[in-house]
Amino acid sequence: MFIGSKTDSTVFDVFKIGLESLIREMGMPTALKFKTNIAVMTVKAADMTKRVDNLQIKFQVKEGTTLEAIKAKVEETRIQCHVDLKEGKCNITVPPFELTQTPRLTPIDSVVEHFIVESLRSITWTLTPDAFVKSDFNINMLIETMEKIGASDLHLRAGNRPYIRLDGDLTAMDFSIVSADDMRRIILELGGEAELNLLQTEKESSFQYHAAGVGYLRCSGYIKTGAMALAIRLIPEEPIPLAKLDLPKVVEDMCWKHRGLFLVCGITGSGKSTTLAAMVDFINENRQSHIITTEDPIEFVYKDKKSIISQRMVGRDTFSFANALRGALREDPDVILVGEMRDVDTIRAGLSAAETGHMVFSTLHTTTAIDTVNRIISYFPPSERDLVRQEVAYTLMAVVCQRLLKRKGGGRIPCVEVLIGGRPIVRDAIEEGDLDKLHGIMEQDSEMKSFDQYAVELYKNDIVERSEAISACADAEAFERVMSGIMSSSGKLLK
Repeated sequence: MFIGSKTDSTVFDVFKIGLESLIREMGMPTALKFKTNIAVMTVKAADMTKRVDNLQIKFQVKEGTTLEAIKAKVEETRIQCHVDLKEGKCNITVPPFELTQTPRLTPIDSVVEHFIVESLRSITWTLTPDAFVKSDFNINMLIETMEKIGASDLHLRAGNRPYIRLDGDLTAMDFSIVSADDMRRIILELGGEAELNLLQTEKESSFQYHAAGVGYLRCSGYIKTGAMALAIRLIPEEPIPLAKLDLPKVVEDMCWKHRGLFLVCGITGSGKSTTLAAMVDFINENRQSHIITTEDPIEFVYKDKKSIISQRMVGRDTFSFANALRGALREDPDVILVGEMRDVDTIRAGLSAAETGHMVFSTLHTTTAIDTVNRIISYFPPSERDLVRQEVAYTLMAVVCQRLLKRKGGGRIPCVEVLIGGRPIVRDAIEEGDLDKLHGIMEQDSEMKSFDQYAVELYKNDIVERSEAISACADAEAFERVMSGIMSSSGKLLK
């Protein structure tokens, strides 16, 4: 970390500003070093927010400076410091002080400025923590707390308290501030040396951890202002049963299909993985099939029931989603799950697998069903899009887009948009590239739904508040149109 001083900054101003910045970014230190090319300041304390046990300033003095002269100048400040001079470098040790007393030490800065070979004003300091406060931070206990209160995510960042996401909202936990040392230890406990080294070299890391009896953790490591951080998603040991997810019947219907492409879409944290896991588990319990999943990383872990499940992780078991998809066609699959269609090669392989008689489940980070269809086609160069439209038109079984809303009384419930493929009117709209028609089709078909319609249903059934329902709609006007039953946002009469 670098700290730049102003023309009127004392060394003690640098100390206070640097300490505050370091605590905010890396946690509570017990030993610090501030360094320039002509001076070094070292600080030690058990709790630097309250009291400093040892502060030393070592600096290069002007030629001809004597120890007696420095001591005389220090005595004038009436601050009882220990002074030493050796080989042209002076070392001043100030007595222990409370942090609130720091301004009283300013006269010592004047002594340093008087004898130092160059001024320390308007200069850059390098700040290095040598040690952090040792904590009793226990990651496994924290995970248990998450599970007990129903939190979905945990954020650990050096210099901050742990934060959890509960019903979609982030809340600080009543735990001590996490230090850089804590983060290093936590990553070692969750992922081992390999993941720690990967995070340090690649600046990104993604891995899984099993908290036995609690669940699986999807851990995403990253670097924040030079320090390590983790975003952790808690995943149950057993997938949530499909019947408990409050999803429309079309989702269960897709579990009985034997060929085609089914997509679950939405933003990060909208429940896509939970829905797909419930579908895989439903097939596992009700069909005799071979299910191949490719994930990055593996989240839910399945046990063979009526079906057999082969789970593969990108990076460990295969090099990419696209490679795994192409290989899966030779592995006698009935159902193929692809964690995410993130590039043109994966989409091409997914469409090919669906065309050749397999049921393919996957996700896209899109916000509406129409956006999903458009995104798939737009991945391809213009010269291929006519052919891709035809492939999508004939292989797409359904698109379900999700948004999680706060349920009255606590918890969350999915608000969904449903587009069902395989019908001539849907197939023709996609093949002809007239995607605007799809919104009206969804609103007029009894089995399909737009977000606007589904949100109004949740509100009318007293499941969500009015403001929550409106947040899932295109806008407040769309909500009112559907409520009144006059016009849809596409201008069509609603039934």
